[in-house]
Amino acid sequence: MSHARIQSIARSLPLWQNRPVEIKPLTGGITNQNFVVRDGVEQFVVRLCADGMQLGIDRRSEAACHRAAAAAGVAPELVHHEPDVLVTRFVAGETLTAARLQDHRVLRRVALALRRLHADRSRIVGEMLEFSGFAASRTYAVRARRWGAELPADIDAILEDAGDLERSLAPTQPSLCHNDLLPANLIDDGRQTWIVDWELAGVGHPMFDLGGLASNAGLDAAAEEELLTACFDRVTPAAQRELAIFKAVSLLREALWGAVQSASATLDFDYRQYAAVHFERYRAARANIRD
Repeated sequence: MSHARIQSIARSLPLWQNRPVEIKPLTGGITNQNFVVRDGVEQFVVRLCADGMQLGIDRRSEAACHRAAAAAGVAPELVHHEPDVLVTRFVAGETLTAARLQDHRVLRRVALALRRLHADRSRIVGEMLEFSGFAASRTYAVRARRWGAELPADIDAILEDAGDLERSLAPTQPSLCHNDLLPANLIDDGRQTWIVDWELAGVGHPMFDLGGLASNAGLDAAAEEELLTACFDRVTPAAQRELAIFKAVSLLREALWGAVQSASATLDFDYRQYAAVHFERYRAARANIRD
């Protein structure tokens, strides 16, 4: 059915009319289905989008964020979108892994892409959702509980503590943020890093991106200092504490995302185990925050 849907899209879009296309699936996604489409001239990535309302995904906001990121030079061009389909130009490069992000040259290219994204506030155009990792965690917890997903016995205490951490943060200027910086959403071509999969993007706290990257890539203290320096030119104790907080909340959000998905997703993936692993990682990250 998915292949037939892609064929139907290819026939309907002007850029592929009267051109034969070759379609191959892209593996690795745990939310949507992705395909590479070659038409003999160019390559594109086509994503069949799962219904994301239960995860707070708004496809119009996603498209606006993606276009703004492409204008900033950190995302591939968005060619076409509709509620359940998104087409972007294919960018050649290496899909990053946590291991590759230990290379300081790769990490610096990722940091420079984030710096460009977060600094481009004055040129942002489009209607975008506000994003908060704390609010997302609370919302996911409500939905997971309502739908009978397995949650830790102390989830209320976890969320209350997260609220205390949120209130301890200093005010900051919101930026366009990706909010889902898994290594697999980063493509490095040796000169720069491209960021893909903007469905959770929105306007929010830039440190959430850094915290998500640091936690998902398992960066050590030296790499975290390098990341902060590349993004902000200097490292301060306040920035280090903020990074530690956002590392923890990014893991909490990810765990609760998994819990919601365990009760609602249809892809063949063990979301329950995914949530359990990330709850444990959250606890470890929370223990490292200096109060």
